[in-house]
Amino acid sequence: MEPNEQILRHEVLENIGRYDGEMTISQVVRFFERQGLAFTKTMIQNYVRVGVMPPPVDKRYYVKEHLILLALIHQLKEIYSLEDIKRLISPIAKDISTFDDDILDMAAVYGIYAELYEKAVTDCEAALPALLENVRSRADKRLGQTESDREAVCRFVTILTLMAQSIAARQLVFKLLNATETEKA
Repeated sequence: MEPNEQILRHEVLENIGRYDGEMTISQVVRFFERQGLAFTKTMIQNYVRVGVMPPPVDKRYYVKEHLILLALIHQLKEIYSLEDIKRLISPIAKDISTFDDDILDMAAVYGIYAELYEKAVTDCEAALPALLENVRSRADKRLGQTESDREAVCRFVTILTLMAQSIAARQLVFKLLNATETEKA
């Protein structure tokens, strides 16, 4: 599955009302299976246990906010640890045992995130040809290999550059998280 297909569309979460606003953990797992996202009961229970997500309502039911948070966790855990995600969420969730005192509405947060994620993917894809051309022009000046060797080297350096960009973005994330925690203290 392509990364941009892993975003659970905001509209899908808005339509969750047909489940009467509450689902058991088994229903949550099945809901996400239909969306192409894999969750297990153990994973969900672990997110509650480590304090990344509030416990189910009445110890049994998951609501729309849980689903939104699970979708975010699914996306973020590709790069970040649960502890990192907990650090991200803690400034907007005053009490992790409930959604009632959150600073932001989770549906609004997810809607903004989904839009910005889609834009980031589009921008990255649009910038790829220029990056590849930049790499090719530098490789042509420095490498005297065959055309197929140059293509392999160009692909390698392009991927390496994209990885470096993701590392730089991750470092910036931690810098911002640390600044947020310092402001809180």
